[in-house]
Amino acid sequence: MTAGLHNAARYTIWRMASLVATLLAVSAILFAAVEWLPGDPAQQILGIHATPERLDILREQLNLNDSVPERYARWLWSTLQGDLGESVRTNQPVGAIISRPALNTAMLAVTAFAAITTVALLLAAFGGRRDGSRTSTVISVTTLSAVSVPEFIIAGILISVVGLELGWLPAVSLVPSDGTPFSRPEILVLPVVSLSIVGGAYGARLIRAAVADAARRPHVQAARLAGLTESRVLIRHLLPSAIPTTVQVLAFMVPFLVGGAVVVERIFAFPGLGSQLVDRVALRDAPVIEAIGLIQAAAVIIGFQVADAVGFFASPERRTAE
Repeated sequence: MTAGLHNAARYTIWRMASLVATLLAVSAILFAAVEWLPGDPAQQILGIHATPERLDILREQLNLNDSVPERYARWLWSTLQGDLGESVRTNQPVGAIISRPALNTAMLAVTAFAAITTVALLLAAFGGRRDGSRTSTVISVTTLSAVSVPEFIIAGILISVVGLELGWLPAVSLVPSDGTPFSRPEILVLPVVSLSIVGGAYGARLIRAAVADAARRPHVQAARLAGLTESRVLIRHLLPSAIPTTVQVLAFMVPFLVGGAVVVERIFAFPGLGSQLVDRVALRDAPVIEAIGLIQAAAVIIGFQVADAVGFFASPERRTAE
């Protein structure tokens, strides 16, 4: 017991240190990537007809004459203090620019995560409880087909058929200027479906393997022989055995949502962080790009860390061995 607590404490400290180190490394790579974008920021801001004198003044104002390490250190220190800087295009605070898109993306991601969880659990439960059955085979083939199709293709089909041809749902996800995506929940349906088809199918395939493995365990076989209904076997024995794997798989959905949201938001003209990022890259608005990139990277890193932590604390072997 003492060894297990010691290992858990050591693991937690190590993971926190790893999280901080990874975020620092990612921030450095992100800053360097933005700095190395083609073109002169001052020239892009002032236009091709700007005089050399005006260009020199703007470069001095933007600290472009300083070295990259100096600018990175200054940006990192300001970020750690909660100051994300100002847009080089509009002089607005970066926090004010990205707060509304961040809220929109969060609402989209939470809704999509709930849909992915529901789809993955249902398909995994029905496909894994009787491995090798006709139902299991159909679900396996269906989920494999779904994960083989990129989100942008699914989104395009949904826009063409459901949005334009049938007119059942909005083809463009415009958020009310004085509200949130939940003010018009119908605008979330097609983006969420686009994400949950791929994410739910991928999660179902991984969770299904855990459910199928649990179905072969002696206590599950004994429960069936004792005459328990299939639903009680599923709820009381199969799903609880698959909880550690399920939580890990769902934690891995966070990076999927971060990447998928950029594509889906752009296709549906959804005003989230993904769309904002694409627009600001085109404008070469470095402070906004860096802030959005850091937020997305932090979400991905935390998702992976949570997945690994769940695997550690759910495994007695790892707790005593590490």
